[in-house]
Amino acid sequence: MVQNGRAVNLMLASRIITPFAALRSAPVADAALDSECLYGERFDGEQTENGFWFGTLGTDGYQGWVPQDCLGDMPAPTARLIAPMSDVTASADIKSPSNFALSLGALVTITTIQNDRAKIITASGHGFLPCQHLLPLAPRDDASRDDVAAIDAGMADKTAVRDWVAVAEHLVGSPYKWGGRCAWGLDCSALVQLALAAGGMEVPRDSGPQRQIGIGLDDRSDLQRGDLVFWHGHVGIMQDGERLLHANAHHMATAYEPIGR
Repeated sequence: MVQNGRAVNLMLASRIITPFAALRSAPVADAALDSECLYGERFDGEQTENGFWFGTLGTDGYQGWVPQDCLGDMPAPTARLIAPMSDVTASADIKSPSNFALSLGALVTITTIQNDRAKIITASGHGFLPCQHLLPLAPRDDASRDDVAAIDAGMADKTAVRDWVAVAEHLVGSPYKWGGRCAWGLDCSALVQLALAAGGMEVPRDSGPQRQIGIGLDDRSDLQRGDLVFWHGHVGIMQDGERLLHANAHHMATAYEPIGR
C-alpha cells in the first residue's frame, strides 16, 4: 500500500487474471513497455505504488511493474494455450457469448471436459475453451487426482507439440510490438519464447540469453528447420534451410522471407 505518498513493501503471490498485462519500467501507465505477462502466469509482487505492483514474472524471471487490477487469485494451471488466439465462451455451447479471448501461451486450469470443450477456472467463475487449443502441462508433484483426471479424461497424453516451428508459423501476420508477448502484438524474442514453450522448452525472454540455448553452427549450409539465427538484438527461426520466420520492425509483423535478402 501507499502511505503519505510513500511506497510500502509487501509480498504478493498471485496470477495474471486479464488476457495479458503490461510489465512496465515504472509504476505509471505511459512508462516503457519492457514485456507482457499472460493470463494465468504467476507474478510475485514485492512492492506496490500508484496502483502497480513491482515484482517478478514466474515464467521467465522478468521484473517490472504490473497494474494491480490485472492480478488476482487463481489455482495453479494445468494446461497451456497453443492456438494463436482462442475465445473463452460462457458455456460449452460454441454459440454461447464470448467472455474474453486468450493468446498463445496463456495458462489455464481445467476442471472438467465436456465433449470437445474444456471447462476452465476464471477470475469471475468459469469459461470454456476448445480442447484442441490446449496442451496439458506436465503434472505437478502436488497435483491432485482430480486435476490429473480432468485432463486425462478428454485430452491427448502429451505435454508438448511435436513441431514447435508450426506454432510460430501460425502467428504470421501478427503485429510487431516492441516488448509485446501475445498474438495481438509481439517482438522477435517473444515469438521464439512462446513457440518453444509449446514445444516443451522454457527459454529466456530476450534474444541475448537465447543465444545460449543451442549449439553454434559454422556453416550456413547446415541450417535447417528449427534453427535460430541471431543478429545484434534480433532473433529469427528457420522454417527450412532458406526461409527465415521472424517478428520484425521492417514488416511491422511476423513474416517470413529468404534469409539471403
